[in-house]
Amino acid sequence: MKNKPIIGISMGDASGISPEIIIKYFLYGKKGNFNIVVFGASNVFEFYKRLFKLDFKINAIDRLDNIKEEALNVFNCTSSNPKEVAIGQIDKQSGKLAFESINYAIDMAISQKIDAYVSAPINKKAMNLAGFNYPGHTEILAQKTNTKKYVMMLGYRNFRVSLVTTHVSLRQVSDLVTKERVFDTILISHKDLIEKFGVKKPKILVCSLNPHNSENGMFGSQEELEIIPAVQQAKESGIDVVGSVAADTAFIPQNRKIYDLFVSMYHDQGLSVLKALYFDKSVNITLGLPIIRTSPDHGSAFDIAGKFIASFQSMQEAILQAYSMIKCTLKNR
Repeated sequence: MKNKPIIGISMGDASGISPEIIIKYFLYGKKGNFNIVVFGASNVFEFYKRLFKLDFKINAIDRLDNIKEEALNVFNCTSSNPKEVAIGQIDKQSGKLAFESINYAIDMAISQKIDAYVSAPINKKAMNLAGFNYPGHTEILAQKTNTKKYVMMLGYRNFRVSLVTTHVSLRQVSDLVTKERVFDTILISHKDLIEKFGVKKPKILVCSLNPHNSENGMFGSQEELEIIPAVQQAKESGIDVVGSVAADTAFIPQNRKIYDLFVSMYHDQGLSVLKALYFDKSVNITLGLPIIRTSPDHGSAFDIAGKFIASFQSMQEAILQAYSMIKCTLKNR
């Protein structure tokens, strides 16, 4: 079945909405010229199939050449295959299953047995309870792929935001916004826009950190000392980039038509805008990796788990985005 690209999906936290949104995508989502394989525990999907009273085929496999296009293919790769799930709870067993499925799926992507990797939402606390102490998917990916410099980018279609800092407190942000970090974010984003997104001549806008672009140093020095020198270095490297631009006007509609990517100094600066515009549709993409990795832009949503009301739209976008990146990567080889 390798004549079609294979997109592998790690099953996520079994106690949350991850199995549900995978099932919904399989049943109702937009498809393409690719196969999907879920890495995890097939009995978890049998459990939710019974819970939701659904009628579809689950094909439990241990080899990729056993894929059946008419079935939800689940590659059993975990140390256990439980028949019951603790719905809506932080659960050690679910955390272990989540980590094991992530670990296996990444290995399959690194070995090029699958063409892209989509990670379903996890619960970090559950994973930590199981003995796997990672802040999230990105850090696991970086360690397993031996990637030192990488970028978290989120977007929907042509609106993309790369982050200089990610999951840190606002107190830490100003110290972490350095010339090196800003330059690396621009450089990695630019490279992947060309190679994985098919943007031939990327145009990038870099946001300020402080209000009003620091007002000539009245509200901080990061623009003058760190951000603008990084932008200048990127320009000297041949990148079409502007900045720093005051963040309160950076994302106006006119700029969203002009620029292919916005570089945001901290998490909520850029993602508040993205999610206000495209909540339920935006996708998390890790740039700078030797593999393609996307993810829905939401969590495991324990509060609505097991109710069959979760939206699969972001999962669908993550899968379709991965497929688009596969096609661009193949074209550039």
